[in-house]
Amino acid sequence: RGVDRAQFPYGYRPPADWLAQWHRDLPQLAGRYVVTLPARLTRWKGQAHFIDIVAAVKARGAPVHGLLVGGAHPRKRRYADELARRAADAGLTAADITFLGERGDLREIMAVSDVVLSLSLEPEAFGRTSIEALSLGRPVAAYDHGGVGEQLAAVLPEGRVPAGDRDAVVDTLLRWRREPPAVPRDHPFTLARMLEETLAVYREVAPPRVRHDTR
Repeated sequence: RGVDRAQFPYGYRPPADWLAQWHRDLPQLAGRYVVTLPARLTRWKGQAHFIDIVAAVKARGAPVHGLLVGGAHPRKRRYADELARRAADAGLTAADITFLGERGDLREIMAVSDVVLSLSLEPEAFGRTSIEALSLGRPVAAYDHGGVGEQLAAVLPEGRVPAGDRDAVVDTLLRWRREPPAVPRDHPFTLARMLEETLAVYREVAPPRVRHDTR
């Protein structure tokens, strides 16, 4: 469950050709405060909360743009349509929010985001995208429960907000827009360390192998 620091290096910047295509595809992001929620479209991942948060940040005068990154299972199309209607009802236009769908370049998208959010309504066991974003040096704000809450407690405590408290997320985003937080370069949630600690548990509980001399 850990992150490979070679794949998600601190301070990573996407290659020039990727950036050029990104700016061509999404010119509406120019000059915007880009906030990203990477999660498949399913109700408990908190996309509805994300839309409300983006609308509230916009209402308070910040030039925010929200990116929803994640595909929808065919059975979830009704939920995707519901989210689009919710965004429209909140007064959000294509200048304010983009549904990117399934992507194979999440690392690059998070690297060019100002903040990455995790808004799962139920606690997750680990939450890999959050620690990947932190590994890249990008600030993460998240509901303070489950594995993501533990990650932020160790790496960026100011990113923790009470679970379900959309107003607290809005306040955090506005504060960070004025004064971006410093994300530490190092953290304990690396793939190498977590593999070693898992193996250490097996070594502790497994009985020693006894070699029998058959001579």
